[in-house]
Amino acid sequence: MPRRYTLRMETRALGAVQIMNGLIYYALGFLCFALFVSEEDRKQTGHIPVVVTLIYIFWSAPFFISSGSTSVHVQKRPTKYKLISSLVMNILCTCFSTIGMIIFIIACFTYHPDADEYIWTHLAGSMLLQYLLFCTITEVICTWIITRWIVAALCNPEYSEKSPSLSESTAPTLTYREPV
Repeated sequence: MPRRYTLRMETRALGAVQIMNGLIYYALGFLCFALFVSEEDRKQTGHIPVVVTLIYIFWSAPFFISSGSTSVHVQKRPTKYKLISSLVMNILCTCFSTIGMIIFIIACFTYHPDADEYIWTHLAGSMLLQYLLFCTITEVICTWIITRWIVAALCNPEYSEKSPSLSESTAPTLTYREPV
């Protein structure tokens, strides 16, 4: 008996948001790399978990993009296999995003300049960390919503063909015609 899974139309839009978050992560990751590694004088700033932040950014962005891609793809023609693969990718992204929120919250609170004068890299670094935290929170919300919709679609499949039981089935009736 083939089943038909119905998934909300907004899944495609939230998948596109996930893909954009991944691309924004890459862009902000390159800015963080240029700022923290190339230009930053680490003696003037406080303890910054630069390596952990950069590794997280460049390792989680592909998961965000692939999760968004599976969410967009599953909405076009939802099958059980596609729904389960999208569910797994969204759960992985939720885990990565939760870890990222912890990393960025710690990074935002530990990033403080020890210098007395104004240095533009301090302000830019703080703003980059806050943008990354905002994108991570957005990713958690998107993955959580999509996961709920996929679970609801998996739990409530619609059957495309009715399966008649014996009581509902009707036997074909034969009519007798007299020969002419």
